[in-house]
Amino acid sequence: MAPVPVMVRMDIAYDGSFTYGFQKQKSLMSVQGTVEGALKAVCGSYIPVVGASRTDRGVHALHNVVSFVLRDDALYERVVRRLPVMMPEWLTIRNCVRESANFSARFSTVTKTYAYVFIKEGGWTPFLARYAYRLEYPVKTDAMNEAAHALLGTHDFKGFGNIDPSRPHRDTTCTLSTADVVETDKAVIFMVSGDHFLYHMVRRMAYFVLKAGQGKIGVETWNNAFAGPDVPYTRQVMAAGGLYLVAVDYA
Repeated sequence: MAPVPVMVRMDIAYDGSFTYGFQKQKSLMSVQGTVEGALKAVCGSYIPVVGASRTDRGVHALHNVVSFVLRDDALYERVVRRLPVMMPEWLTIRNCVRESANFSARFSTVTKTYAYVFIKEGGWTPFLARYAYRLEYPVKTDAMNEAAHALLGTHDFKGFGNIDPSRPHRDTTCTLSTADVVETDKAVIFMVSGDHFLYHMVRRMAYFVLKAGQGKIGVETWNNAFAGPDVPYTRQVMAAGGLYLVAVDYA
């Protein structure tokens, strides 16, 4: 009997400060390259991996998902046993399960959730430099929330994103289902969920929301955030280290 291929879903978490991003790059450390290298060591041949989100260099993931196809159940069982202990200290396999044959970590995604972390001056330490953005002065979180809420719904987010060179004809219309700012004793966190995101879009939205909290923009600006390329503070990109992929959801 011919072997039956197995579609595998693997949930992972990683510290992005150790890599040059998710996507495999020649001679540079990447999440995709690390996983594929370990799979080759276990399986004896190259196994291509598809990722839900191709996070940039320095961006972290509490939850990303990859998918790949294995030859048969025996190889799947070997991967489940051996792959977790082969991961470097900056990458953890959270789960590894069989999926339906038509599953794709990238194209089956329904919602992705990101968080951008700002640390208040009183909570800052030098050990957070690769993991958050330092707020040197207080911000008005109510204004940040109003600006965030103005981004909700379905819009053309071209003004907040770059076109991925590998996908020049990609639709720039995105739907945001949540966009909120949460404040704690030591941090201010911008949380956003949507069906998909353009390149640098979340980090640009985080900058826009920050400027609202600093009083640099007001109601008129954030209520017209999609008016065109000349809207203030939509093209600047926050540092990568404060951004986290928090969740990837499927139907």
